[in-house]
Amino acid sequence: MSSTVPGFHNPEIFEVLPNACLSPTARDVFDVLTARQEPGGLVRIRQQEIAERLGLTQSVVSRAIGQLRDKGILSERQRKGTVLIHPLLAGYESLSHMVNHLKDPDTFVWPLNFPTGEIRPPRARDARTGT
Repeated sequence: MSSTVPGFHNPEIFEVLPNACLSPTARDVFDVLTARQEPGGLVRIRQQEIAERLGLTQSVVSRAIGQLRDKGILSERQRKGTVLIHPLLAGYESLSHMVNHLKDPDTFVWPLNFPTGEIRPPRARDARTGT
């Protein structure tokens, strides 16, 4: 594992992420991306690497990444082999690093496409298991 793994996350991430109603596969992919990210949310990983790590096919990982993009958790397109986690859900070196990154006029904070209220909607079904 890389030494660049950030140590600070917005504490609200774990409260609002269930509201996205991600499939278990998409959540597994997000967990891998979160573990491999650089401070600020950039992840350098190929879909095939994620597939191998999770024991899935590349097409299943591609669909899960599509779900994460649809929810606004990942940015639309990056260079091949990279993804960008939403700045509010990304990890940072410290609280001050997060605040400075979010205040930076060059940081694009796109909308999250799921409710961020207190009541979590029902879980999504997993295409792998049908549950």
